Amino acid sequence: MELSGGENRDFQLTLTHGEKNTKVKGSFAKDAGQYNEDADLWAEFKAGNEMAFSALYERYIVALFNYGEIITADKELIEDSIHDLFVELWKNRNSIAQVESIRYYLYKALKRKIVRNLEKKRKSPLKESFKDHDFEIVLPHDLGIISGEITAIQKENILKALNQLSRKQKEVIILRFYDGLSFAEISGLLGISQKSTYTLVYRALASMKGSMDNKLLYLLALKVYCASDCL
Repeated sequence: MELSGGENRDFQLTLTHGEKNTKVKGSFAKDAGQYNEDADLWAEFKAGNEMAFSALYERYIVALFNYGEIITADKELIEDSIHDLFVELWKNRNSIAQVESIRYYLYKALKRKIVRNLEKKRKSPLKESFKDHDFEIVLPHDLGIISGEITAIQKENILKALNQLSRKQKEVIILRFYDGLSFAEISGLLGISQKSTYTLVYRALASMKGSMDNKLLYLLALKVYCASDCL
């Protein structure tokens, strides 16, 4: 699983409303940057602005696919679930409420769809723990941990330490460190208490202590605990 925001996904949606079909591609929202705030983007999408909807798709498509890979290795099922999610968003845009965090809203909605699709495929209920699926973290070029460059050895140590974590510990670190979700949002996604979320993070960082330089571990801990709640 590569956590990098620069990857392009060649997805396309065909949305039907009335007698008009709208095709949305990953490269369609060329003016996505005009929506500086997520709140403005969401409001415009709800108002039926097709360019805003395309910008929403463009802004979150890679993050959604990466999040889907935490849940399952079935890339085709992830793509189908994302497609269904955006079709449903457009269809129900008038009844969807304004949200505080688009990322959290989309992640939670996508997780529900992936779980349903996995259950349909397996024809049996899916355990919430997803113990049958683990994933490997591949660090992006810009770690965003420290100012300046880190050595190849330091990067290798970070990567090794992260991938020695349990599946759930890796998930909570990704959601906090890479995606910047609040502890309350992470607990909502994982279906556990906020206290349990803090405990997962603490144990993850503690288990990395012997594999990382103390300075890097300290900076990672600072980033994890202050990703958004300290702003």
